[in-house]
Amino acid sequence: MLSTTCKYAVRAIIFIARKGTSESRVNARVIASELGIPMQFLSKILQIFVRRELLKSFKGPTGGFYLAKDSHDISLFDIVEIIDGPAFFETCLIGNGPCDGSINKRKRCPVHDGYSRVRKEVVEYFKSENIGEIVERMGHDEDILLKL
Repeated sequence: MLSTTCKYAVRAIIFIARKGTSESRVNARVIASELGIPMQFLSKILQIFVRRELLKSFKGPTGGFYLAKDSHDISLFDIVEIIDGPAFFETCLIGNGPCDGSINKRKRCPVHDGYSRVRKEVVEYFKSENIGEIVERMGHDEDILLKL
C-alpha cells in the first residue's frame, strides 16, 4: 500500500521520536544502520522532512536530527502526504489517477462506491494515528522497528 520510501520515512520518524531530542540528536548514519535503510536514500528522506519543518537538523560532531514539533502532533497522514503525496489518498483503486467518479457519475469505475467508503476510513485512520501514540504503544521494545 505505501511506497518503500514512505515506509522508510515512517520508520525513521518513529526512530527519531524515540531517540532524538534537541540536546541528544540522532545521527543519520545511526538511523540507517539500525533500520537497514541505505544511507544516501535516508539522507534525502530526512532532508525533505527538514524542509517541511517536521525535523530539525544540525551538522557537526554532535549533529543529527530531532523532531521539530511534538510527536503527538505528527500524524501518519502528514508523513504519507509529504512522501507519497496527496494522490495516495485520492487515486482510483483500479486506475492510474484521481477517481473522477465523485464529480462525474458517468466516469465512475466499477469499484468506486465501495472503495470510496474504504478510502474515507483509511484517510481518517491515517489522520488520527500519530507518532507519539505509536511510540507509546511500542514501549521499550527496541527491536520492533527492525521487524517492520
